[in-house]
Amino acid sequence: MFERRKSKRLNIVIPTNIKILGVATSFPVINVETQNISLEGLLIVIRINTRLKDVELSIQEIKNSIKLVLDLLLYYEPLELGIRIFPESRSLKAVGNVRWYGGSLRGEFYYLKAGVYIEEIEGEDRIKWINFVKNIA
Repeated sequence: MFERRKSKRLNIVIPTNIKILGVATSFPVINVETQNISLEGLLIVIRINTRLKDVELSIQEIKNSIKLVLDLLLYYEPLELGIRIFPESRSLKAVGNVRWYGGSLRGEFYYLKAGVYIEEIEGEDRIKWINFVKNIA
């Protein structure tokens, strides 16, 4: 199998939030965690409650969660990322795109995993990201 990865993956959980950009419907910020990171991207995990509530799957009690998942995965809309690295007092801001996805069912939750490629991270945030990744490697 051909390996497309250019950067080593580092297994680390980082609180992150995402917001889908470029869609007519405005979705709230979704809190997720990383499973691993690299200089070029991160693997995020979104927990979806599979218990039907008003005949709809639920992500953090977000209305219209199904449309959110479609916009995220099927239409590959860009994501605004807020990556919370410590000891920073604020999240690093970046823009990324989903390159692949998969998942697994455990109990009443489906854990949707999405590989996100970082398209844009500017200035000081880029420097902090590079230093953070290199220091944990």
